[in-house]
Amino acid sequence: MQGRKILLALLVLSVVAVAAACVAPAPPAAPPAEEAAPTRPPAEKYTLWFNTLFHSGDAQAMERIVNEYNETHKDTQLTLTQGQWAEYYAQLTNAVIAGNPPQIGIVHTNKLSEMYPALMPLEDTPAGNLLEIAGIKGDDYIETLWNAGERDGHRYLVPLDTHMWGLWYNKEIFREAGLDPENPPQTMEEFVAAADAIRDAGYFAFHPAEDALPRKLRRAWYIFFWQQGGELFDEGYTEATFNNEKGLKALEFLVSIVQERGWNDPGTDGFKQFTAGQLGMLFAGNWMYWTAKESGVDYGFAYVPQFFDKRVTWANSHNLVIPRQPSGMSNEVLIKAAETIKWINENSDIWGIYGGHIPAYNSALESQELRESDTWQRSLSRFTDMANQGWLHYPIDHPKGSQLEHAIQVHIQEAYNGTITPEEALKRAEEECNQILQGG
Repeated sequence: MQGRKILLALLVLSVVAVAAACVAPAPPAAPPAEEAAPTRPPAEKYTLWFNTLFHSGDAQAMERIVNEYNETHKDTQLTLTQGQWAEYYAQLTNAVIAGNPPQIGIVHTNKLSEMYPALMPLEDTPAGNLLEIAGIKGDDYIETLWNAGERDGHRYLVPLDTHMWGLWYNKEIFREAGLDPENPPQTMEEFVAAADAIRDAGYFAFHPAEDALPRKLRRAWYIFFWQQGGELFDEGYTEATFNNEKGLKALEFLVSIVQERGWNDPGTDGFKQFTAGQLGMLFAGNWMYWTAKESGVDYGFAYVPQFFDKRVTWANSHNLVIPRQPSGMSNEVLIKAAETIKWINENSDIWGIYGGHIPAYNSALESQELRESDTWQRSLSRFTDMANQGWLHYPIDHPKGSQLEHAIQVHIQEAYNGTITPEEALKRAEEECNQILQGG
């Protein structure tokens, strides 16, 4: 099956319900008329807090899933809070420390090394093995995504999806620039020629980083670096290994987009440019689907081109987690949280259709509704192709990953904006990363 083929370079669940058949006993004789029949107390109702880092199209898709859950469950309801991407992980950790965590959260696969102390090992909780209780089984998920959710023999993550960047482009602008809208560029030579033609037609040619937030610029540089076979750190994370010819070549190309080639300007928002019909090509993730669809732009989607030695794109995965709960938390709440995670994945074809992500749950990925959706036809099938081809590379996976990413992205942004040279940017990033790794 196609979902089982997906490979991830660094980096969905049919449920088995455990039930015992039983025969109801004969009802007791009716009590005397003067005696009131005993009344069973109503079942307790639960409200679970589900906190995510999703925003924009992702947030709308998850809201749709939660609304459906609340409409179909009487005893358990979800309260959903979303957004605050940049502060999410610090806020989650602080909430656990303060004893006020959400019952369900989201964690990226590469953040496990950093976040596992704030998460419950799902097979070892006060309520018992939540995986067995809820019927969560690894065979129901894409193997590589499931396997990435363990650390030190414990499972913390239940995969929700995988996602990556691809090339979104404006077909009408392609036509005006004399380009074939059904054959987007797939090599460096083709890409440069297309971008120059779009620029010369009076449009912004290419935006390499969605809305140009520092972490997005870092992802763009990753792609150009990884396509040359580069790795950010040595295998043991003892030192940075990006301040070299490959790192410089990648950063010089990224900087040239706005500083030399005239394809765009520093500080611009590629999302806004694209939806306004002013941008020819954009690097963006799966979540761009609904934004592109609702913009009215005549758009296409293509694989990330092979700019250098091999085709590679930035990728990651969202996972459902149960943060560590304060002592005294009801076992039933933990069980409800695990059962909710199972339900979300069982229905994650919604996440694919409306969020544009590749579901990690096999039957959701293979659902007829997803495969017949406009999302699948326009973009998701190609995202899945990229995953099947093994063109994915996951980012930093280290207990100090957030610090390392910040040290890199600050200087990548400075070079992109033209305030320092690419050479100086890599030198500063290398020095700071090595200091972090050495405990400084």
